[in-house]
Amino acid sequence: MFAIAFLQHVHHLGALVPAALYIGPDVFLPITSALAAIAGVLLMFWQRVVGFVGRIFGRSKPASPETPPSKTDH
Repeated sequence: MFAIAFLQHVHHLGALVPAALYIGPDVFLPITSALAAIAGVLLMFWQRVVGFVGRIFGRSKPASPETPPSKTDH
């Protein structure tokens, strides 16, 4: 008897969980607008962001490709 009542209770909770996790457009659109604004600022200052992250991890300059010596220089 207890098992049947418990299963019925869990079944009713199972119907409520998706409803509790529902995110409507009135909540979702401002969140996506804020994320788009953050992404836009990052893209506008991308070189500075990469330089800052590089300084944090110890890379002061990007590696430059070595140029071969020219044949006219002896």
